[in-house]
Amino acid sequence: LIVLLHNLLVVDYRLGHPGSVHDAWAFQGTRIASNPMQLIPRDHWTWADSAYPSETWCVVPFKKPKGGRLSRDQNVYNKYLSKVRT
Repeated sequence: LIVLLHNLLVVDYRLGHPGSVHDAWAFQGTRIASNPMQLIPRDHWTWADSAYPSETWCVVPFKKPKGGRLSRDQNVYNKYLSKVRT
């Protein structure tokens, strides 16, 4: 279920996958994933967790690089993003 937070408008949903399917996999079958510009107004975006694709319309947390670390700014960003998504 994909909802616009500012007006609680449901813009897309997907039925048919069993509960054991990962959300990101089920998301790939939605209209919003295949044609986001049709459903998300210009200069708007959706927040998602790190399993989802990072796109101009889909904001996800920074992932720690293999063998590396996130910068302080990236950690702060992730902290505040997690509060919005919760």
